[in-house]
Amino acid sequence: MITTKYVRDHIQEIRASLERRKSDYPIDELLKLDEQWRANKTELQGLQARRNKTSLEISKIKKGGGNADDKIKEIASAKEKMQSLENEISEMEKKIENLLLNMPNTLHESVPYGLSDDDNLEIRKWGDASKKLEFGHEDILTKMGLIDIERAAKISGARFYYLRGDIAMLEQALISFALDELVKKGYTAIAPPLMMKREYYKGVTALGDFEEQLYRVTDPADVNDVKDYEHMEEDLYMISTAEHPMAAMHAGEVFSSKELPIKYVGISPAFRREAGSHGKDSKGIFRVHQFYKVEQFIFCKPEESWGYYKELLANSEELVQKLGIPYHVVDICTGDIGVVAAKKNDIEAYMPGQGKYREIVSCSNCTDWQSLRLDIKYDEKGERRYVHTLNSTAIAISRMIVAIVENYYNGDGTITIPKVLVPYMHKDRIGSKD
Repeated sequence: MITTKYVRDHIQEIRASLERRKSDYPIDELLKLDEQWRANKTELQGLQARRNKTSLEISKIKKGGGNADDKIKEIASAKEKMQSLENEISEMEKKIENLLLNMPNTLHESVPYGLSDDDNLEIRKWGDASKKLEFGHEDILTKMGLIDIERAAKISGARFYYLRGDIAMLEQALISFALDELVKKGYTAIAPPLMMKREYYKGVTALGDFEEQLYRVTDPADVNDVKDYEHMEEDLYMISTAEHPMAAMHAGEVFSSKELPIKYVGISPAFRREAGSHGKDSKGIFRVHQFYKVEQFIFCKPEESWGYYKELLANSEELVQKLGIPYHVVDICTGDIGVVAAKKNDIEAYMPGQGKYREIVSCSNCTDWQSLRLDIKYDEKGERRYVHTLNSTAIAISRMIVAIVENYYNGDGTITIPKVLVPYMHKDRIGSKD
């Protein structure tokens, strides 16, 4: 698990990274708490030793028929002080744990400096991003009768949707296509649980930063009729990506070095509250509360993680290229990278309806941030080290549907199906000419 010893051992790197992030993370508060905690532990151990010694002295005095009242008072005083110290230590441990869990990862040296997503750097482009539309995917699909936002809003609220007909089939085709491509590359398909306990969610992401994005499952303490919920676990959260249950899958385990790397491709719905995004991308299915996503995940040795990082990003680019969607790759800057990743690249697809690039893939090397918190190690000739974990979107399905619809819309009431999806769809276009 991540400890204050780890922080002390890496303090120069941590301080330098926090400075590059311009982070207000209270590293000095953590170090001060740790120093006081260790001092209190030493004092407590001294009092415990003194109590044990005094107890023996009392026993001897009593056996000799003497008066041990002063020694008994001494023990009572020590017990009172010990109880006070134990309470202080317990409170300090809670604060230290919370600070450790939410400490930002140490940035890779290649991460560009910046204050916000406006400072992310474009590093390459692919495809023709010249097409323009005067309307977006929602107008196209609604007119074609292939999505129903109104009825979804009626029964579920904003940012939900029904997919109909060929667009529902396109969703499944994209999932099958991505799984087939990655399984061929040696990734094991994973269908994970759709809910996670809080204790494991704390290990995969910084909940202090992210919890408002998660849907929490009602537990027995929140309802009147407990009997109806006897089967439910407390503190369960709907997953926001398959990355999280795949990362937590091996919590507390030790791999042999021969088992690494372990490569997974997960398919699951993703559930997100999208807190703080009111009014942003409110039309259509680009930013929604529920969508399918195919996700890549790797556990590997630390010295191999940057090579696998390139592999994950290359896999994602290959999928987008095979689908024929124009895109660019951006290097995420220090002010936009978030807490968990040491480095992150996004792939942004060109959306003709908006006339700009929008994120469809996020690729991250989390180094040992998750493995330290989930206690995932590997054994190399008797030496145990923490693995590195990496993740990348393969395809965020609803956003890819947006990209396909807007890039392949023909203006005559039809949408051409990307060639790689024709074998899954058994047709080469959606809709009929006006």
